Amino acid sequence: MRVFIIPSWYPSEAHPSTGIFFKEQAILLARFRPEWEIGLSVWGSHEPKLWLPASRPLTSLFRYGSKPIVKQKDTLLEANCVEFLTPAFTWTRKIKKGNMEGIIKVNEENLNRYIQYFGQPDLIHAQVAYPAGLIAKRLSEKHQIPFVITEHQSPFPLPALKGILKSKLLPVLKSADLVLSVSHALKKRLLSFGIESGFTPNYIDDQLFTTVQNDLGIDGAIAVGRLEDQKNYELMLEAMASVQKKIGLKFTVIGSGSQQRKLKRRAQQLGVEVEWKGEQSREVIAQELRSSSIFLNTSKHENQPVAILEALACGLPVVTTNWNGAEEMVSNQVGKVVESWQADDFSDAILDQLESKVSKLKIRGYFEEKYGTQQTVDTLEKFYKSIVKV
Repeated sequence: MRVFIIPSWYPSEAHPSTGIFFKEQAILLARFRPEWEIGLSVWGSHEPKLWLPASRPLTSLFRYGSKPIVKQKDTLLEANCVEFLTPAFTWTRKIKKGNMEGIIKVNEENLNRYIQYFGQPDLIHAQVAYPAGLIAKRLSEKHQIPFVITEHQSPFPLPALKGILKSKLLPVLKSADLVLSVSHALKKRLLSFGIESGFTPNYIDDQLFTTVQNDLGIDGAIAVGRLEDQKNYELMLEAMASVQKKIGLKFTVIGSGSQQRKLKRRAQQLGVEVEWKGEQSREVIAQELRSSSIFLNTSKHENQPVAILEALACGLPVVTTNWNGAEEMVSNQVGKVVESWQADDFSDAILDQLESKVSKLKIRGYFEEKYGTQQTVDTLEKFYKSIVKV
């Protein structure tokens, strides 16, 4: 099968973790289906050298009048998986729709290079309805290729996209040959807008993210994620202040973001000892998870966070806030969904989970049964075959 994938966001040197799971999933798909031919179409969505900010008009005008610094490039990720990059400038949607026509054009260039490399794709798979779904719709109409959208938005629609819900998001979703949701909660949300979808979870490299021991040692708490308002780290810091007063638990945070300075100041005010590790490679994250004893998530909203999948794969119990769909991922067997949004309740849940000492191998077994990569890829293949003849 030939699959042309368009991710709505994608990692860059400046933002290595942004959309990394889209890239990793394409590579995993290629590994689990070596007879398939996979293409990734990217344009530098999160490359600062291609951003034209309205706040810096002179700089933006100069860049716009020049050739992009980022060069067109094809990168072999696996023997049967190629990343096709054709750069495009991005700016505010208030001006010429954020260069959407230009972005569609470069994705068509990527599609043409895919066709030269592998032949006509059997389907186009857009990750998120906007912008990837809109791009896929246009390419599908022109080249007569069926297209799939996997929706990940949390919440749906994202606040920044509410203004185009009726004009773009819903029409794009309704025109897709197949829509997939990464959680049952999101599936229900889409249905409230008249969008029917299938369910297939995210999948991760469960050979990299794995556990190596049976017992649950008290090695420390860990959180992995962007340091942004959505992740609600202030609640986590308040809870950890209480925990550390009682048992002196080590606390590690991996990630970066716009709230980094604010959160570090807040940690000092609360007297919380935190090892801030910033952005890290996937290998380092896996190692840090394996050497920890509990994973924390205090998000205000999520769908199916990859970080929780990775924690479960490494055998860590998870304590999380009750965002829509949390109980779908974290049962009482492997952690605790805290119903309230109070720091005291969250800290109590951390202490309870540490005391319960659930076997890491038991948690790993739970992950494999619900989210194992092999079975998820098998499910995805069935969905693909429902709309194409191979």
